[in-house]
Amino acid sequence: MTGRVLHAQLHLLDRQLIDNHTGRLLGKVDDVELDLDADPPQVTALISGRVRIPTTQIVEIDTALEITVGQLNLTEGDDWIEHHIIDKIPGAGDAPE
Repeated sequence: MTGRVLHAQLHLLDRQLIDNHTGRLLGKVDDVELDLDADPPQVTALISGRVRIPTTQIVEIDTALEITVGQLNLTEGDDWIEHHIIDKIPGAGDAPE
């Protein structure tokens, strides 16, 4: 067997996702997608919100997971919440980011 053995619960779930080019925090891993036909089963993608992140975009797995963002939009929900909810709170425009 080659490769690194990971335990999804310990090494992947709830880990911070970081853009490896900008260092920007992108969210957390909510779930993993597995190929159960492989022997042993393999992680094929990470799920963050509604976005599927193929394992080919994972750059490094450490205390956080660095990924290559490419065409992924991991902040779409955040942008909607900020525009439709946060911006409507009185005084929110004066709050520091």
